[in-house]
Amino acid sequence: MRKQLLLTCILSVSLFIYGCKKTDTPDPCSGINYTIEFNKTESVGTSNSGTITITAPMSDTIQYQLNNGAFQTSRFFTNLAPGNYIITVKNQKGCTDTIHTAILNYGPKYNLVKQLVTGYCGPCHLNNGMDGGMNFDDDTRIVANKDRIKARAVDGNPSFMPQGGQLTTIDKQKITDWINAGGRTSD
Repeated sequence: MRKQLLLTCILSVSLFIYGCKKTDTPDPCSGINYTIEFNKTESVGTSNSGTITITAPMSDTIQYQLNNGAFQTSRFFTNLAPGNYIITVKNQKGCTDTIHTAILNYGPKYNLVKQLVTGYCGPCHLNNGMDGGMNFDDDTRIVANKDRIKARAVDGNPSFMPQGGQLTTIDKQKITDWINAGGRTSD
């Protein structure tokens, strides 16, 4: 928060004394806080393919900044390299708020598996779903359960997943290739 201070000075000619009186002015940013919400995609392989899209706040009077770049009216940031980022929003009065995030570096093999998980495992195992005690809402859970994913989706042990039908041979191979490359987010 910024505080502006005005000084009113009075010159007393006969005594040659300077008297100053402090007057506080209201802070235009007092009480203004933003809840910054965004979606992001990770960078894949050696390309700078990460993205950040701000979803809140949105207004004609809000501008957006990534790290120390210029403020812009667009909510979209593309071609991002893996790394840490600071998102700043600013209103027409100059009031700002920030949030930190990171763009991760997905390996191409993991990225393909992540797409399979996102496409086939909801709602049972996504968005806080815990069927069978499995939840794949974040990367660490997918990596920690890589053997279980392979057993169910590729080997059919004890039965095939996803429900309603097996993955294609090509999709099963994507999981196998990822496991053979180490089963990590970066391969």
